[in-house]
Amino acid sequence: MNKKFVMLNTILTFIVGFFVHNIYHWLPSIITTIFPVNESLFEHMKLIFISPIISSLILYFIFKKQNYLINNYLFGLMVSIIFNIILFYVVYLPIYYSIGHSLLMTLCIYFITICLSNYLYYLIIEMNNNYRLNIISFISIIVIGAILVYFTYHPLKIDFFRDPETKSYGILK
Repeated sequence: MNKKFVMLNTILTFIVGFFVHNIYHWLPSIITTIFPVNESLFEHMKLIFISPIISSLILYFIFKKQNYLINNYLFGLMVSIIFNIILFYVVYLPIYYSIGHSLLMTLCIYFITICLSNYLYYLIIEMNNNYRLNIISFISIIVIGAILVYFTYHPLKIDFFRDPETKSYGILK
């Protein structure tokens, strides 16, 4: 059953990423600043952070209704998100800085990193359940989310935070 969860999560995370990428543009508000607000590399990190959370929550409640318990759910989610962010940027940044932006390349790298991070997720949720790790992970996810929102309003003036299209930082005012 965990294999089914992870396979569905891989596909759903990729699909949810499209909506996460655009939510702020469709419904701009203080509530939607957890989602990407521009095209900077930093804001795309928010996409990589939020998409698996949303897809995992959807599937968690579906599987929970089937009375199926997923071990280390939050710990697996947190580790896979952090791994995905690191892996995506380790692969993506050298290509981005050498040839520039390519939507097809970005989507392929994103999908591959989702697959690899969800494989790690699978390995973690197959382990014996550890409630302490889940509590630490829950707190970590909240703290990381708060940090991401903070830097949306107070971005550093470096290229990582700069929108290449508008040459602005953070939320346009």
